[in-house]
Amino acid sequence: MKIKFQFFALFLSCNIFAQVGINTSNPDPSSILDIVSTNKGVLAPRINLTSTTLQLGTAVNAVGLLIYNNGVILPAGYYFWNGSEWRNIDNSTAVAPGVTSLNCSAANLSPSNYTAGVPYNGYLKIPYTGGNGGKYQPGSSVTVNGLTFILRADKLEYGDGELVFAVSGTPTVSSPAITSVNINSSLVPFITSAQNCTATVGGEDRADIKEIAVLGPLKLNTEGGYANYQQYLTTPDGEFSIRVRTPQGSTFGAADIEIRSNNGPKTIMWNYHTEWRDDEYNGAGNSFALSAGNTWYGNGGSATGGAVSTGPLSAWGDPDVYYFAPEHRRYTWTTTNNADKTMYEAVIMMGAPSYSIDADVTTCPAGTCTSAKAYIIIKQVKAL
Repeated sequence: MKIKFQFFALFLSCNIFAQVGINTSNPDPSSILDIVSTNKGVLAPRINLTSTTLQLGTAVNAVGLLIYNNGVILPAGYYFWNGSEWRNIDNSTAVAPGVTSLNCSAANLSPSNYTAGVPYNGYLKIPYTGGNGGKYQPGSSVTVNGLTFILRADKLEYGDGELVFAVSGTPTVSSPAITSVNINSSLVPFITSAQNCTATVGGEDRADIKEIAVLGPLKLNTEGGYANYQQYLTTPDGEFSIRVRTPQGSTFGAADIEIRSNNGPKTIMWNYHTEWRDDEYNGAGNSFALSAGNTWYGNGGSATGGAVSTGPLSAWGDPDVYYFAPEHRRYTWTTTNNADKTMYEAVIMMGAPSYSIDADVTTCPAGTCTSAKAYIIIKQVKAL
């Protein structure tokens, strides 16, 4: 009996560490568990996750733990534990990918120019309409003028979107010599022959446009050792900030505009236009030196060059951006650095119940002038 028990224990220990096959006598050698079926699936434990960091029991969740969440609190679906939180497995539609049309005439190459003999890495983007949300994989690659184009795997939008192709290689031609890429079902496996088109790129310069805006009350700020009520906005690339502000104790009608370089000294060329109740003004300057970073500057309230100014009475362009009634003011500027390919444009308005109201602790309780409202929008245009 003792001999039989030892033999059984030895047999059991050998099988515990072997591969396991269910409905197969030949489990795949790369797997520890191989389940074979033609009409049934595997059902994972069904759990009600109450948070993305829920521990399921007394033991710490193992990395890679897989469950099905019932969807009481978090969205239903399969989740796995990544070591710090539960991540859901993308619940994308299983529909075959499809689009209504491609717009090759709007194809955009970034960077937009290439040089013969100089290695290139970038992207080609082609807009489409009528995406159905399906996932897709890359097709074949194609090489034109030394540049190789291949579709990046992704998922279609529901509606309009862009197909993105990785582009790499050493060009055999230089811009503005064009490169024409035939977009067909070899490159994009899910399009039909009727949707084939030709993307022509490299012959023109393109720019990337970003916009950012703010709308809100003036708030207390004490930078520079004096008190202002201000609203400000930073360019999308973080290089500059624009603000509208009035010194504490002054009227809202005395509000002015200032500019700040956020990354060291810069010199800008600029142009501005303002429309007020009774007239309009224009101004410009070739060389406005922002001689220190993180400092607010004006140009002495001058319509042209003017002396560089800082402090409580500093103004960039015509002073008093809220003169009797809201003005509509536009500034456009870029640095004098020839290598800088970025242009900025800011539009500013500000108003209050009356231009003659003082901005102080009474009208701006807890540091917020709730009766005044400032609007700033910045457009940033960067050549690709």
